[in-house]
Amino acid sequence: MHPHPPPGAPRFDIAAIFRTHGEAFRRAHAVSDEQRKAMWSIEHCRTQTLGGHLYQCQTCGSEVPLYNSCLSRFCPTCQGPAQYQWMAQRTQRLLPTHYFHPVFTLPAELRPLAWRHKAVVFDLLFAAAARTLLDLCRDPQHLGAAIGVTLVLHTWTRELTFHPHVHGILPGGGLDPAADRWVACDKEFLIHVDVLSAVFRGKFLAGLQQAYARGAFTADTTLDPTHFRTLLDRLYQRHWNVYVKPPFAGPPAIVKYLGRYTHRTGIANSRLVAVTDDAVTFRTKHGDTCTLPPYEFIRRFLLHVLPDGYTKIRHYGLLAAGNVHTKLARARELIEQTQPPSPPASPPSPLPADTAATAATELHSTDTADDPATPKLRCPNCQGTTFSLIATLLSERWRRTHPPPDT
Repeated sequence: MHPHPPPGAPRFDIAAIFRTHGEAFRRAHAVSDEQRKAMWSIEHCRTQTLGGHLYQCQTCGSEVPLYNSCLSRFCPTCQGPAQYQWMAQRTQRLLPTHYFHPVFTLPAELRPLAWRHKAVVFDLLFAAAARTLLDLCRDPQHLGAAIGVTLVLHTWTRELTFHPHVHGILPGGGLDPAADRWVACDKEFLIHVDVLSAVFRGKFLAGLQQAYARGAFTADTTLDPTHFRTLLDRLYQRHWNVYVKPPFAGPPAIVKYLGRYTHRTGIANSRLVAVTDDAVTFRTKHGDTCTLPPYEFIRRFLLHVLPDGYTKIRHYGLLAAGNVHTKLARARELIEQTQPPSPPASPPSPLPADTAATAATELHSTDTADDPATPKLRCPNCQGTTFSLIATLLSERWRRTHPPPDT
């Protein structure tokens, strides 16, 4: 059974592109195990393959299947509820002060190495960005206090090209544990970006040399000692792109901004403009579009599949898990002693329909104030909202009646 698309749902579906062209893409291209698993999940998400439940509409009697989600973090339609929950949690942990938005970007010369050794290079990116902020802010010449920062890995551009960088949430001040006081910084300035850039470059390249010395790139035949030294020389001579700016509409806005990248893929269904057998067109920036052959669209999408279990959201300093109920709580107390308590942070606004939930049936959340993490089932025939469960649909993986291939 295939219910009609819900009103306002995206007209095109990334999963449909993978179902149409995925098998031929796998035959023509080398695909890693992580990419293969991501493709399988996207192609089978919310289909009979994963099973589900069969409901009957109490208004018109129609039978409406609701198939299970794959829950892959690379699936464009599965991460809405998790994204909303993360945003709500981060909003509750915001300190009643101003915030900054730091961004640290790897130079283009490092992208091939980052692609071949994602975990190693991304770990260095996180560590260098975090230590740059923590060490400089601890320096009495700048802030002289311990800060907290949350960093989120982001690997794509609006055209889906590979562009590794981290976005951050940074409170506008820090905790001086020796004097037990909150040290606030200027609302418009934290540390000059030229200083941040130079320190970030130094810390990253020092870490890169240590990783090379301990054999992290031994299997990489393109990175012999001569080529590695040449790469280092070029990277030391480059200006590394770093910027820090205040959020435009207050701290909750930066949480919402980062929420786009915490539990989202490089592109949402809502950005698709046209899909044919020969081309995929999607929106980029400033009203522009990008058109790619389906194979190239899939290739670019798969550039951003991370290694299994890789952590793309990390918290440091006051925001580290071990400090949330101690140092972060004390920082909040000290800030509130000098100003009236802030009103409770409001929850994030509902997510787009294709992010919050679209499935074989309508999981509608955009026309209601309900939490998008608990969407409402709606009949595709009469738009009724009252259902009774009449059957459980077993996963086809557990109902196999023939041996798997190659056995």
